[in-house]
Amino acid sequence: MSVKRPFRRHDDAAGQAESVQEPSFAVCLPPRLRLYCMAVPANASDQEAYRMGREFAGHYIAHVANHPCAAEDSLLARMAEHADFTAEGLEGEYWAGFFSLLEEAVLSAAECLDADGKAGGYIH
Repeated sequence: MSVKRPFRRHDDAAGQAESVQEPSFAVCLPPRLRLYCMAVPANASDQEAYRMGREFAGHYIAHVANHPCAAEDSLLARMAEHADFTAEGLEGEYWAGFFSLLEEAVLSAAECLDADGKAGGYIH
């Protein structure tokens, strides 16, 4: 399953005022990670929203790598409680970008595991 979406151009967003509100899920983030979570401006393009989602995913992956014990906090699950995965437009593009990078990272890591989950093998 791939979460990549084709880019669509919408010109109707040009007249909207820029949003300065942070995403609703940001409230559950640790302060350091919260700095990297940017709100998508209302006048952003789909590509910009997608890119911002991927950028935040990169920071999230780095945070998890630097704080391996934080996995017990179920940070991703708490973020998912606040996300609207059926959203269209910029919010949907943000999540598509976020999860496309997570998907790539997980698939890349999975290629190095054997069927028992041990490093050094391949599951394919």
